[in-house]
Order: sequence, then C-alpha cells, then structure tokens
Amino acid sequence: MKRSFGGQMALTVCLIFLALIIISTATQFLYRRLTLDLIAEDVSASAAAASDLTELLGTEGRGRQQLCVQLGYTARATGNDTVVCDENGTVLVCSCGLQSCEHLGSSFDLSLLQVAAARQPVFRPDLELACYGEKRMAAVTRTGGESEALRYVVSSRSAESVTQRLWEATRVNFLVILLVMLFAVPIVWAITQRQMKPIKQMTAAARRMAHGQMDVRVDADATDTAELNELALAFNNMSQALAKSELKRQEFVANVSHELKTPMTTISGYMDGMLDGTIPPEQQPKYMEIISGEVKRLSRLVRSMLEISRLQDQGVPPERKRNFDLCQTVGEVLLSFERKINGKGLEVETDLPDQGAKTNADPDAVTQVVYNLIDNAVKFCPQGGKLGLRIKQTKTGKYLVSISNTGATIPPEELPLVFDRFHKTDKSRSVDRDGWGLGLYIVKTIILSHEEDIYVTSRDGVTEFSFTMPRIPA
Repeated sequence: MKRSFGGQMALTVCLIFLALIIISTATQFLYRRLTLDLIAEDVSASAAAASDLTELLGTEGRGRQQLCVQLGYTARATGNDTVVCDENGTVLVCSCGLQSCEHLGSSFDLSLLQVAAARQPVFRPDLELACYGEKRMAAVTRTGGESEALRYVVSSRSAESVTQRLWEATRVNFLVILLVMLFAVPIVWAITQRQMKPIKQMTAAARRMAHGQMDVRVDADATDTAELNELALAFNNMSQALAKSELKRQEFVANVSHELKTPMTTISGYMDGMLDGTIPPEQQPKYMEIISGEVKRLSRLVRSMLEISRLQDQGVPPERKRNFDLCQTVGEVLLSFERKINGKGLEVETDLPDQGAKTNADPDAVTQVVYNLIDNAVKFCPQGGKLGLRIKQTKTGKYLVSISNTGATIPPEELPLVFDRFHKTDKSRSVDRDGWGLGLYIVKTIILSHEEDIYVTSRDGVTEFSFTMPRIPA
C-alpha cells in the first residue's frame, strides 16, 4: 500500500510530465504545419516567378543564358533550386549555371510534371526527383503550349534540411521538458511535503487520542491552505468535545458509584446484622422495611436511567404521540400533590386558559415532566410559600408551561448545571435527601426528545421552570 505522500508526489509529477508532452506534441505539430505552409508558399512563388521569366526570355540562345542567370539570383536569394524542362522532361535550364550544372540533360518523370496546370504551381512535400537523387519539397508549374513550346518549371528545396530543422525543434522541446521537470520535481516535493505535514500531525494526534490522551491539539498554521486550517479547527473541536464527553463519563461513573454506595452499604449492614444475630428477631421486620425501601429506590434509579437512555437513543416514537389537554394534565398532577401542599401551607396561584390548551405529544412523558417540576417546586418551597402554575400562548404559536416557587434563589453559576445528571443545588442535602439528582435531567431529556425548549430563571427569591409544547388550534 503506497503512502499518501509518495502517491501524491508521483501523481503530480506524472500529470506535469503528461501536460508537457501534450503541449510539446501540439507545438511540434503546429510548427511542422506552419513550416510546410511557409515553404509551400515560398517554393510556389519561386515556381511562378520562374514561369514568368521563362515566357519572357525563352529557353533558346541569349534568352536561355539570361534566364539561367536570373534563376541563379533567385536561387541564392530564396534557397530554392529551379529547373526548366521541355515537354519530354529533359532539363534545359538550371539555376546552378550553364557549364557546371550536372542537372542539364537529365530527365524528369513526366507523371510528376503533368500534375501541374498552367500558371498554377502545384506543391508536393515529398517528390522523388531523380536528378537530385533525393526527396524534395517541390512546386511544379508549366508554361507555353499550343502555338508555343511546352515547358515545365520545377522549384524545389531539400526535404532533408527541413526534416533536420524539425528534429532540432523536437530536441529543443525535450530539453525544455527536461529542464522543467528538473525544476518542478523539487518544487512539487516541497509543496507536497508542506501539505502533508499538518496531516501527519493530525495522524499522530489521533493515535495519541486512541491511547486516551484527550488533551491533544493541532496547531493551525497561517501559511497553510484554508482547507487545512478548517480541518485542523474541526479536529481540535472534535478533540475538545471528546475530552468533555470523557470528563462527563468519568463524572457519571463517579456519581453513580457514590449514589449506589449509601443504599448498598445500608442493605449490606442490616442484612449482616440479621444474619449474625446482632439485630434481634423481634426488630428484624423494622429493618426489613428499611431494606425494602432502599431496594425500591435502587429500582427507581435503574428505571430512570433506562428511560433516559431510551429517549436519547430513540426519541419519542410517533405512535406514542396523541392530542390531549395540557390544562387537564397540569390539574391532575397538581391534585396528586394536594396533601404535600396542604402540609406545608403553600399558596397556589394558577393561570390556565379557560378554553384549554390542546397539544400533540406523549401524554405520559409530559405528565412525568409536570410531576417532576411540581415535585421539585413543592420540595424546595418554604413553609407558607407560593407555588405558581401558568400556561400561555407564545408569539411563535406554541404553549409555554411555567411552574414557579418562592424560596432560596439559585446562584447564577448553578443555573446552567441544574439539568445535569446527579447535580443537586442542595449541597448539604438537608432538603433533598431521597432524590438522585435525575429528576430535572429526565425533564430536559423528555422535552428535547419532543424537539422543544426548556429553561430556568431564578431571581429575587422566585425560581421558575418553563418549557414549550406544540399548539393545536381549537
């Protein structure tokens, strides 16, 4: 399995090399085509000019000598060799000169000459010209005919010289590719190494997190790309969230252990006392009742935690939701606390809609929410205090259920913690002796599972818990 750095490096280098090859090939093709077009234009122009001179000077006597001189000038100026042939293809005049030219008297293949039309040079890039003993790039035209003698004019240039120039261009292209690759590879290596550095740091940090070190963080470099910085930020947020989750898990285990320790110690102590005879038989029923009460408390704790886990994992199933009246639910729960309210001499103030408050939710779950909140309010309300219950419609079209009580004001630093598991504002537990600190946590879990909101305020000796519920128009 290739490492990501090596794979990215190889891929980038291959892409650069492929791009250079494509560009070089396209450039070479265009250069060749442009060169052929320019040579065709040049050779054809030489053939047309030689044809005009042939008509003007002729190929006999003094005119022939003048034609030879003019073709020589043209050949030296353009680099194109020109010959004039008769109707049989025999060379009569050559741009090389009258006496030293070896082409005079040689013959051209008529099939090559007869492709030309009068005064219209025809270009061929690879004609095999016997008199030159090689392939040449040539333009063929003809002049005369009918009443005048038929003559063929052939202007040509060596194909080998053009091929040599193209090969030189090709070598230059490959040299450029080599130089670019020599510069590109170190640059790509440096850039890739720099990009991989934060990823390697995150990998190392992830390994440390896998071994339980939740305090690791990845430094975001201002010189890195925005995507890498976003990845580093997301990694640090994840690490922080996992650290908080681990801390909560440890606190949860510690709280559960602490809460279970007292009833388990009580049950164990009384059972041992009855077994070893320390507690006489006539007193055993009394202590059996205490043990039964502690077992029931443990059972309630288990049920509460199972219900919390179910709500967090599954939420409230749609089939458990139905329409019911919030006013009726609040009234029924309030009646169940009548004895406790009268025992503490509490004053109850209610503000409920006369037409009722229809909502759609899990009635059993909402009943538990109201029960826990009223139980909490009654428990912490002093003797002769006030208990308030109110339901009103919000501007967003929902119902706001509020349950308040007078008493000690919750400190501001305690308010964000009141819905946490096993949290108790009564540190001394002088009031809440039997609670587990799960009541408000269950309330919050139920409300959030209905996708609603809950919050608490406490000021000037009045503490109020409020939660929202969906409203069904009457």
